[in-house]
Amino acid sequence: MIRLNRFCLVLMFVISLCAFSCSKPQASGKKEIHIGFAMTLNDPYWQNMQIGARDEATKLGATVTILNAEEDVQKQAQQINDLIAQGVDAVCLVPMKPDGLVNSVRALNAAKIPVIIVNRQIGDGCDYVAYTGTDTYAGGVTSAKILMTAIGGKGQIVEFQQVLGTGPQIARSKALADVMKDYPDVKLVEQIPHEGNDAKVVAAVGTLLSKYPDLKGIYVHGDPQALAASQACIAAGRKDIAIVGMGGSVRAIDAIKAGTLTGTSYQQPEEEGRSGIRLAIKAINGEKLEKSYPIACPPITHDNADQFHGQF
Repeated sequence: MIRLNRFCLVLMFVISLCAFSCSKPQASGKKEIHIGFAMTLNDPYWQNMQIGARDEATKLGATVTILNAEEDVQKQAQQINDLIAQGVDAVCLVPMKPDGLVNSVRALNAAKIPVIIVNRQIGDGCDYVAYTGTDTYAGGVTSAKILMTAIGGKGQIVEFQQVLGTGPQIARSKALADVMKDYPDVKLVEQIPHEGNDAKVVAAVGTLLSKYPDLKGIYVHGDPQALAASQACIAAGRKDIAIVGMGGSVRAIDAIKAGTLTGTSYQQPEEEGRSGIRLAIKAINGEKLEKSYPIACPPITHDNADQFHGQF
């Protein structure tokens, strides 16, 4: 009788173990989602986008792999190949250049991996599920209009451009050119690529002030370089020059409040990262999406700077 009871207890224990092991996969539920985020981290703006993407992925129970292409098209193309080999469920892509990544997106299409384009544009000839980001062109128009107002619609201006050939550079330069059509008395005397190098801006401003003593304004692709231009002008005793940036960083907003920077357009990199992750998960789950999810990019000047908080 004792042996029988022992046998029954052992049998019950084995059955309970089987039940637990069988139920365990059901408890874990859905397959873990893995998203690749191919971008650049060469500026605080992009680093803040990374923060938003990581945090949103954690909140939604997904894993995200962030890859830094360092503004190198070939490097990003290889990184996309790596993501395909890893079998990721979706890719969020900040294209280093519009046309340089078309074939890579085609490869993602062939692998049936949904693509969300973030912040920058991709060239024709490939498919993506949706785009999300601040409208870079509209942000450039916003900053250009702030500058035109600040200089009274006339005078010489200079443009500092980011990496030539990138989507933002093309959009922001076009924005300035389009706005200037309404201001025939404004003359763009030089366009200088700053390539994200503050020291290059400072050095160039010194030369420009000597070359163009009547310079009225500076239009800069990016807040960090706008601040560098502002510091160079102040050091040269030219506080009268109007300077606008783009992005809406903490330092830029503080400078606008202090009166050392004229204005900027408010982009939201953290929200761009979050939005990309949200859309990728929806695409993975088969939800029908719109083609574009724009994020607002309002103007910031001394009059309204207190209403904004920089994201980077």
